[in-house]
This record gives sequence, structure tokens and C-alpha cells, in this order.
Amino acid sequence: MAARAGFQPCALDTGAAAPMPRWERNLVVAALVVHVVDVGLDLLVVLLFLAHMQWGFFFGTAGVILWAWLVSSLYISFGGGSPAPGDIDDGGVADRLPQFFLNFVQVQIFAEAYRCVFHNGDTDYFHTLRLMEAILESAPNSLVQLYALIVWAGTGDAPEGAGPLLRLSVFASFVSVGLGLAMWEQKVQFRTSSMYVAAVAVMRAFEIASRALTLAIFAGLTHPYGFWWALLIDYGVMLFLIVRHQSVQFTYGLFVALPLVLVSLEPLVWRREDHAVPKDSYYMVRILEFVLMWVLIIHKQDTVDAKVDSSAVWLGCEALALISTLGLYVTLPFVWRIARRHELSRDVADWGEDDANKGLHGHGWNSDSDLSSSGSDRMQDDQDGELPPE
Repeated sequence: MAARAGFQPCALDTGAAAPMPRWERNLVVAALVVHVVDVGLDLLVVLLFLAHMQWGFFFGTAGVILWAWLVSSLYISFGGGSPAPGDIDDGGVADRLPQFFLNFVQVQIFAEAYRCVFHNGDTDYFHTLRLMEAILESAPNSLVQLYALIVWAGTGDAPEGAGPLLRLSVFASFVSVGLGLAMWEQKVQFRTSSMYVAAVAVMRAFEIASRALTLAIFAGLTHPYGFWWALLIDYGVMLFLIVRHQSVQFTYGLFVALPLVLVSLEPLVWRREDHAVPKDSYYMVRILEFVLMWVLIIHKQDTVDAKVDSSAVWLGCEALALISTLGLYVTLPFVWRIARRHELSRDVADWGEDDANKGLHGHGWNSDSDLSSSGSDRMQDDQDGELPPE
């Protein structure tokens, strides 16, 4: 069987990967377009902040981009996405450095998309790159840019095109996060449907929109320190929940708590015990925080109304925050019900016939920290045991 046989069912008689369904090819193309648009708009926003000397927002947005590109490049070149040291496919640092730089300048994702669409290659690396761009760049930059939209772009000091550019970039970030997390949901499952992936993408887009908009409004009302206090307190809460649940190691929890401040990471189809923070605990915290923040927002509504230059921006963000929150908690129960019917273990080590459709509880080595684990990886690890059903 090929080393990267994909996560679709394999043609066991030939060892070749089954043809990729058309909707998955279309999904890869759509995700690549969203990736290019989102990254391009983020770079334009950086230039906007630089041109108008908004140094706080400039360093915030540029720092997020560099951080995301650096982490994803290191992961693909030297971490979970690279061959193990001493492996026959490991070419050492000489082979890894070019891969690092290609990924850093966003070339690698085009190569992976090309393999998926035109050569029926697997989408392991592509899914991983999209996921990391979504949670490390799109999600935090949506918050930073919404913050800038509220406290700067809506005032007379900003240029006329700042507001539309920021709105477009934030919208692209919301789509990027929804699609990136939905594709990870697809990746960890042996079989899934296009309708389920689409439903998860919509729900996840509502989730990041609700969270980022509410945080940005709260930060605008408590400017300049409320933004940092809100993030720091929420990081502490996430870390506490991770330690209490004890699903991942503490050192990994220190890292995974960062993106959890904005969006829940793990696929909904994973069992409760496999989440760094269980979904029920996570969304209960989000509901509580939403209520507390909106109590303060309503209490200070007179302050918003007094800001004549930016009152329309504030009210627009408030309306969108309420609509996206409603959308999240309307779509979540439906997606959650489907996910429970197809519940999977994070560590799948047995593809027996009786357990193929409900998730298994083996002793596999995959974990939360291995973002590129998929059906293909699990089949490769378990080729000495039972093969997956056709």
C-alpha cells in the first residue's frame, strides 16, 4: 500500500487509493481559493495599518501572520508532518529546509492542492495546512481586525476604504475558520457526507463570528486594557478545564489553550474523553461569558450612542454578534446529533467490521497534537491487523 494512500477506502485488490469523490475535489479547490483570498486580504490590512501608522494593529496583525506561517512551516518540515529521524524517507535537514521555506512563502499548499485534484493524491498535508492557517492566522486576525474596525476605522481619522477592507478581510477569516475546521472533521472520519461537512462549516463560521464580534465589542468598550484582560482570563479558564479533564499532557495543553480562547478545536465526532476541553464544558463557558459581556455592553450602550462617528459600526457589529450567536446555537444541536451517531475514538487501532461505523477504542498512537492523523495514517499503522471494510 502506498505510503500516503489517502483517507478514502482503498481498493484492497490493487493497493491503490479509491478515486476521490468529486465533491471532495471541489472542496479542495474552494478551500484553496479561500486560503489565497484570506491571506491576501490579511497582507493588505497589514499595509493599511503601516501606511496610516496604526502601530498596535500593525504589529498585532503582522505578528499573527508570521507566527502562523512559522508554526505551520516548522510542523510540516520538522514536526508531525515530516518523516521520523532515521526513516528511509528522511533526507535530513538538507531536504527539510527547502520544504520549510516553500511552506513559509505559501507554495507548499498549492503543491498539495495540485496533487489532490490532478493526481488523486491524499489530502493529509493540505488539510493540515488549512487547519493551521485557520486557527493560527484567520481566527486571531479576525478579532484584531474587528477591534481595529470598531476603535479606529469608524472614526474620522481612518481613510475611506479602511472600513470596507477590514469588513471583507474579517468575513474571509470567518469563512476560512469554518472551512478549515470542517475539513478536519472530514479528515478524521473514514466516511462522511458533503452535507455534514457543509453543516459543520456553517456552524463553525457562526461560532468564530459570535466569539470574535462579542470580544471586539467588549474590548472597544473597555479600551485599551479590556482586550488583554478578557483574553488572559479566558486563557486561564481554558487551561483550568484542560488540567481538570486530563485528556492531554499539560505541556501540550499550554499550547492548545491559545486557539481555544477563540474557537473549539477538536472534531465533534470525537468522544468526550478525547477532547482537550469537552464540548459541553466549552460551550457552557462561552454562554456564561456571552451573558456577562452583554450585560456590560447593554449597561454602557449610552457610551456607544455618544460616539457619533462610529455608532453605525458599533450597532452593526452588535447586530451581527447577536445573529451569529443565534445561528451557532440553532445549528449546533443538529450537527451534534449527527456527530454522536458517528462517534469516533481519537485513537483508532481496530477496523473490525462491527466497529467501522461507530468509532473504536484501541491503543493507537495518534493524539490531539498530531494534526495530520487521518484514515490513511491509521490504516498504514494497522496493516498488520484487520483491514478496513470496503
